[in-house]
Amino acid sequence: MKKTILYLFLLLSLPAMAQYRGHGGHGHGGGHETGSSLTIVGPRHQAFWLFVDDVLQNETAVHSIRVNNLWPDEFYIRVELDNGNQDCVGRFVDMRHPQGFSIVQHGNLFGLEPTQGNIRPELIMDLLTETPLPPMPPTPQVGVVQPPVPQPLPGMSPNDFDAAMAMLSNEKFDDTRLTLAKQIVTNNPMTVSQIAQICRQFSFENNRLELAKFAYPFCVEKHKYYMLNEVFTYDSSKQELNEYLQGKEW
Repeated sequence: MKKTILYLFLLLSLPAMAQYRGHGGHGHGGGHETGSSLTIVGPRHQAFWLFVDDVLQNETAVHSIRVNNLWPDEFYIRVELDNGNQDCVGRFVDMRHPQGFSIVQHGNLFGLEPTQGNIRPELIMDLLTETPLPPMPPTPQVGVVQPPVPQPLPGMSPNDFDAAMAMLSNEKFDDTRLTLAKQIVTNNPMTVSQIAQICRQFSFENNRLELAKFAYPFCVEKHKYYMLNEVFTYDSSKQELNEYLQGKEW
């Protein structure tokens, strides 16, 4: 009789034990982070502010920071040092995988170099964005399910842009690729990130510069156009683009 009661007790306990394991019995709540993480470490005794796509992440300057929940996409990151010159450095990063960078100094210049290892940042936070919240829908009637309101995306649609990039990659020569790129840009609104990806399709720096100048009127993020400096190898190209933009109306 006792064996029968013990058997029934174990049988009834299995679902509860499985539910406990499914929710995780380790740590604080068994949760886990979603998306990728970005870690930035500054030079010794040097604090900084971090911007992700022009959005300030930390109100107070820190020596190291980790930002979680970045979705798999390309972001432009910028750090501004808390020093007398307020030195600034930035770059595009692909957040399909976690990324880590150290702020390094060479003479009077600063840069971002990939870093690895077990880093314990001073500040850990989720990504801050300036994406506007969708308007509140009207109160639904009982029993009626309201569909979500789609939010328009800036620039060329992802499907159309992927198709355009495939066409550009099939072109064998820079000259014909430049002609096709101008046709694509002329007929579509473009984000800075999309223009940067197209510029990287060219082998020669002069073609990248020509496309960057040509695409400016069709960019929907003209206030971020300085981010294109990242696609150039030579400072002379960056200077020429900046001089060109100074003659344009923002």
